[in-house]
Amino acid sequence: MKSVWWIKRDFRISDNQCLDEASKQSSTLLPFFCWEPEILNHGDYSLFHLQAQMEGVLGLYKSLKKRGLISRVVMGNIVEQLETLFKLYPFQAIYSHQETGNLISFNRDNTVRKWCIARGIKWIEKNPSSVMRGGNADQRRLKLRQSDFRKQKPLAIPVFEQLKSVPQPLAKAPLSWGELTRAVPKFSGSNQNSSLVKVDEKSALETVASFLENRGIGYAGGISSPNSAFESGSRLSSHLAWGTISLRSVFDQLDKRRVELKDDHDRSQWNRSLRAFESRLFWRDHFIQRLEAFPELENKALNSAYADLIYEDDLSNLDAWVNGRTGYPMVDACMRCLQECGFLNFRMRAMVVSFACYGLHLSWKTIHEPLAGMFHDYEPGIHLSQLQMQAGVIGFNAIRVYSPRKQFLDHDPNALFVRKWIPELRDKTPAEIAHADESFIDGYIPGIVNLKDRSQEMKNRVFAIRKSASAKKTTQKMLKLH
Repeated sequence: MKSVWWIKRDFRISDNQCLDEASKQSSTLLPFFCWEPEILNHGDYSLFHLQAQMEGVLGLYKSLKKRGLISRVVMGNIVEQLETLFKLYPFQAIYSHQETGNLISFNRDNTVRKWCIARGIKWIEKNPSSVMRGGNADQRRLKLRQSDFRKQKPLAIPVFEQLKSVPQPLAKAPLSWGELTRAVPKFSGSNQNSSLVKVDEKSALETVASFLENRGIGYAGGISSPNSAFESGSRLSSHLAWGTISLRSVFDQLDKRRVELKDDHDRSQWNRSLRAFESRLFWRDHFIQRLEAFPELENKALNSAYADLIYEDDLSNLDAWVNGRTGYPMVDACMRCLQECGFLNFRMRAMVVSFACYGLHLSWKTIHEPLAGMFHDYEPGIHLSQLQMQAGVIGFNAIRVYSPRKQFLDHDPNALFVRKWIPELRDKTPAEIAHADESFIDGYIPGIVNLKDRSQEMKNRVFAIRKSASAKKTTQKMLKLH
């Protein structure tokens, strides 16, 4: 059987079900990746994502070539590219991982499915996580208790010797950075960013090793501060988002590390941190599941009771927030850090969303695309679930409105983070910085809104909906589904 492995967000050869099964079931196999203009030009796709995918494609291409497999990397409409390939290489099957992405990828997959049916091609999608299609929340929980994919042993790197060679003319090497940026007008003339985590399988394995062998001891407690999170955090989020390592492999390495720690004198501290890390790994699929069950999550509130929640959506406030010029130092430092590094710890991510929705009265829909573009580790299911949760429109989560001043005093008391990212405040004391929003500091804008009053106003709107009989009824229905 002639097959194609359609590479999506799974840039790896280890623990890759698509590659493993395709190599066993096929006589010939062609790894295929397509740069899709519709995805590249979408509002949630940024230069950070282009760089991550380019590195992932290049790393995978080299790994496959080393093992004797040629690959085909193209750019264009996916169906047109598959049709062109089909004429050159009449394949009978496509293997790909089951993707839970934005509406663009959701609709794209439906189009590809129709094309496959019309051409008599079998499309085999392999699920790389515990995220399930179909059923309600109770049914999914039951299946998960019966067999948790995340705790299964990862697959080894496949052997390809039994595969027949694919005709060499089908091979197409990955596009260079210059070729990619010239092909997408919004990225024209852009340079690569050396501050970003490198996204390839080799880097992913090195990152998980350094975390579990050394850095991870400070995870519990260390991930709350934007100063320590860069070191104490796992830094695996980008690798998991782009598929250079599988979630199952991370769990496997975590279990092995626990065995090694039995006689370690720091065992207690390590175990505390590893439990905290494991808990967050489990939550990962929980949030992606919401998008899988409700594909319109980027356009509609999961809880329809909040569909008409009123926001101002002042574009000048959006611009100030995106560019870190709100007059609230902790918020501004976080946004400027994101623009440069593409990374921020979870607590600070929650704070900037809370500030945007409750302080600036910006809708979660309005901030979705700008913020997604700043997250190098953008995972649509997690991103959209967290946006709606922090905005208070899920309906059953506790409403948390973060105080930027409190977060500064608790997690950056010496102003190391703020001074690093806001040069206008480098000669100011922590006390001056803590009250900068209500002061006049030369070169730094005072707070653009009265956060206390504005937050209370938005909380009143959210609670008015939450307390209504119709909203309570809607929330109960939603809980059964999600």
